[in-house]
Amino acid sequence: MILGNPSYNRSPVPTLQSFIWVADYYDGTSFLEYDSKTKKNNSYYEIEKDKLIYFGLIGEGSQVYFDVANGIFQLNSHRIMISYKTDNQEYPLTGRTFLYNDIIQYKDSSSDANILNKKEQGNFDSRIEQYNIGYKKQMYLVDANINFQCILTIPFKDSPYLQIKITSDKDLDGKIVIRTDGIVTEELHAPLKENMSGNLNWIIR
Repeated sequence: MILGNPSYNRSPVPTLQSFIWVADYYDGTSFLEYDSKTKKNNSYYEIEKDKLIYFGLIGEGSQVYFDVANGIFQLNSHRIMISYKTDNQEYPLTGRTFLYNDIIQYKDSSSDANILNKKEQGNFDSRIEQYNIGYKKQMYLVDANINFQCILTIPFKDSPYLQIKITSDKDLDGKIVIRTDGIVTEELHAPLKENMSGNLNWIIR
């Protein structure tokens, strides 16, 4: 396996992509966006989700990934957990023995065009602006049906951040609680209206 082993922290195709996605399977094998030996590109849609244990990114000397068994993110060995807390109840959105294998992966790109260039090729300069990995999960916790989506975003020039999206089937007046290595890092007031999504971006510190 690759994720969790800090010696694997570089993209095998750095001139193409600073980061590549990695899928680790329970049988000890790994499936990479670009094969480390042949440099062959593999399709995201060929990932065997029923075999996943970890999914994430490697590159630029770093690893960022999440544990499919509990949804906890690992950022260079730091564990990030998320819950939603009201005055009466705390709803653990990660850290439960659910299966977080409805994975999400995409890249945000931009292109610059040279409209004065008459050549058929070379008119566009494309670049990846940020990499995104995460998951979505529907769960019943205590007394509420909750849809939870969490995406970790790595911009090209800025600090990484979490895109958190929560929907509940009942009104909730509470806070999003973020813990790093078991210690509360931040509590953010985030009231939820029935069947309306609440969205928040949190810069990882």
